[in-house]
Amino acid sequence: MTDIENLEKIIKDIFGIQKVIKTKSNSNSCISPLNRENKNLFAKNFLSRLCRLNEKFSSDKAAINDIAERVKNIGEAKNASWAGPYSELVALDFYCQFSQFFEISYINLLPIKNHLKAIPALNGQKEVIDIDLCLHLRHDKVFTDVKSFNCIHQNILDEVIDAVEEYSLLTLGKSVMIGVDNLSSLDYTEVKTHLGFEKRKIYYALAKAVSNNQRLALYESKSGILFTFRIEYSDTISTVREYSPFAMAEAYKYKFLDYGSKLLDNEYSVITMVKNPYFNEETVDFGDFNNLFYRSLARRTFIELDRMGGDASLFSSSYSSKKIKVRDVAKNLAGIVFIDDESPTESDVSKLYSAYFYLNPNYKNKTPLTIRKLEKYFRNERESQIKDFDDFKWDNY
Repeated sequence: MTDIENLEKIIKDIFGIQKVIKTKSNSNSCISPLNRENKNLFAKNFLSRLCRLNEKFSSDKAAINDIAERVKNIGEAKNASWAGPYSELVALDFYCQFSQFFEISYINLLPIKNHLKAIPALNGQKEVIDIDLCLHLRHDKVFTDVKSFNCIHQNILDEVIDAVEEYSLLTLGKSVMIGVDNLSSLDYTEVKTHLGFEKRKIYYALAKAVSNNQRLALYESKSGILFTFRIEYSDTISTVREYSPFAMAEAYKYKFLDYGSKLLDNEYSVITMVKNPYFNEETVDFGDFNNLFYRSLARRTFIELDRMGGDASLFSSSYSSKKIKVRDVAKNLAGIVFIDDESPTESDVSKLYSAYFYLNPNYKNKTPLTIRKLEKYFRNERESQIKDFDDFKWDNY
């Protein structure tokens, strides 16, 4: 049974829905562990999550079908692109832990005509705004779209490195491993804008280095980013990594400009970011690293970007209208929730997630969300998973 056939069986067994994935030979690092006789922790937690979601939404056929469709999407994904649909399931499972205090609706299609002052409408978006989740609180609705916090630098380079390693084995008869030093402080906007167009040049530079039995290869991008690739002709590779949570926050400070299409004009709009070590090795959760990084990144998004009057289109290709400024996007974002998914290493379901809630004190559409207003909905036996909750009330300067 292929990994895809096994996944189709899982969908049928858990949800009672038949989903057909055309490319039966596809696989990725998410579905492959599900097809092993001795399943690792990641696979066990993945299957348990699906069972919990099926039980939670058993009376909602549309939601069950959407959840099953996301599992199907995971199977259809190449390389690390499974991170998107997977992250939706993680976020849905996390919020459902607290749903005795509020209802959750999954997949919300909002007519654009009802949100004519929203960033998507101002940017020329038509028909609907598609937002993954809505938390129906007692007096408010909090809409949150879910994104995977993957490392864009590594995603681009992994594709190249995999191709070179395959070339080396099949053409040169050499088994090699290639790693790259210090990606953590590279500017997100620079990498996203330029590096993707240089993949072919990087491939040829690395292929030449492997052909010449080099152990070190340097590549400088057009924008001046210098990459140091280390090549080992064995099954181990050691790279140099220097991490600073504050340098990473500086590098990623424009990241949330990419999500303007998910921001509303008359309801709270929150972005939920999911990180899993299977698709992001960049954050390291050593000591308070992730806490410092997430808080610093949120503060830069809410406060530093709030003071920037430049065009959002200068920092993100998501914008066609020059009328939308950086500060406009920042002011329309009510909050950010970061969720660390511990599925590969955690056997205790009550410790499966670590969450960090950050609320924007400069949100403009309604009274900004505060700790006092929101945290009461997240008090139960699972509240220990929430590692930080901050509204920057005393840090808005």
